[in-house]
Amino acid sequence: MRRSAVLLTGLLLLSLGGLAGCDTFEDSPSEVEDFDIQENMITPSARTVTPDLNPQFAVSYQGLSEPPSVEASSDILSIETLSTEGDANRGGERSWQLSLATESLDEILRQEELRIQGITEEGNTITDTLSVAATTTLAVEQNFESSYATIADYEGDVTSDTYGDNEVDTESYSGSQRQIEVSGGTTTTLANSSFSQSDNQPSGSNGVRFLEIDGSSSGSVTIQRWISVPNSDVFTFLVRPAATSFNLTITLTEETGDGTTSYDFELPIPAGGDWLKIGIPFEFFEGFNPVASRAGGNGPLTSISFAADQGVSYAIDELIFGEEGVGGRAEFHDFERTTLAYGPPFGSNTFGFAMGTDSISAQSDGLTSRRISGESFFGYNYGQLYLDVDGNDVISFRAKGSTKTERADEVEVFLETPGGAGGFGDPVSRVVPEGSWQKFEIPVSDLGSDPSALQNPGINNIGFNADGTFLLDDVKIIPKE
Repeated sequence: MRRSAVLLTGLLLLSLGGLAGCDTFEDSPSEVEDFDIQENMITPSARTVTPDLNPQFAVSYQGLSEPPSVEASSDILSIETLSTEGDANRGGERSWQLSLATESLDEILRQEELRIQGITEEGNTITDTLSVAATTTLAVEQNFESSYATIADYEGDVTSDTYGDNEVDTESYSGSQRQIEVSGGTTTTLANSSFSQSDNQPSGSNGVRFLEIDGSSSGSVTIQRWISVPNSDVFTFLVRPAATSFNLTITLTEETGDGTTSYDFELPIPAGGDWLKIGIPFEFFEGFNPVASRAGGNGPLTSISFAADQGVSYAIDELIFGEEGVGGRAEFHDFERTTLAYGPPFGSNTFGFAMGTDSISAQSDGLTSRRISGESFFGYNYGQLYLDVDGNDVISFRAKGSTKTERADEVEVFLETPGGAGGFGDPVSRVVPEGSWQKFEIPVSDLGSDPSALQNPGINNIGFNADGTFLLDDVKIIPKE
């Protein structure tokens, strides 16, 4: 079964400079008299407007009789002139700020066109356009920070192979989650796959890796991943626009009682510009309920596909399910990986993977948990993770103790930053209940004194000390519910 939602051209604000036959400015004239002034305007690319996003743009020009004017194709946009510098004939620049003149749009996304017009000294008219996308329905951000990261959910990220040639006590586990498939000439590349340390890329994300996509008009990229999200009502992702505007069809497929159901959502992506963070509420996927039957739903999500309507190069990152107004609850994929999952043989505990009804919490987002036995340490190194959190945000995990151990099953968790920045490094201990799952949420303020250190310089280790036998799952840093 397939259900579709199409975003009619609407409010994502973006601009393309397209003035044919005009030369650019000379690089380094010694005097004004040394060159012939060319009639020209240079307009930037892509802008997006929302009730909370009021972008600015500037147009450079020369050879005009006066600074250029800007006119919108409808009355949904308000345009304010901010500044005018230089000389219209010899070279100047004028800047504007855009905002919405309405609180509600009928379309989910609507594209508008700004007309930038200049009059030359000879009385000729030259025109450029800026394509603007606007929305009052979707959450669209250009300046964003990440407050969420999945450290380990044991869904194909950390397998026995992660520990190199060291023997790990585990049952057979294929690590088959998060497979990426392409079709119809579309290809993908994992950007920065070899980076162990760098500034976050894209700026504002939680890491350095993202998926580059060379799309084709007849192809798609599909990420396979079984995930149950009982506490979510919005799907968010990061996208880097292409050089030209295009329509991106997002397809979510979930299991249902009689098979699978797919939900299509067509989203106009404006040309050029910086990365965007886009949030799509579940209400646009009528009937969508990506929750496993064990948690009272129709069935889990099984895949997400992206398909462009033309040959374009774009990128995606941080495919997250969460709560509107709160933040991420479950990660579908964000392409990050630990640079070192450490444990045996450096630590003496034994590891395994556990599946089945008794081994997974009803509220867990996956199919698999980690089984740990012994008294030692383990953890996850990173080049750096970058998270914009405060002291109330939490490191969260689920754990279930064994009824066969004589003493209490105990786990300690700690965060480490380069040089101990922010006072991080001391562990916090929790006793795991025997025979039942419990979700633990440890405030960041209990782990260190200055949460800003988790964004700069960032997190380089999430570590555990374990004593006993227990199951562990869904290790995350998340906004507090």
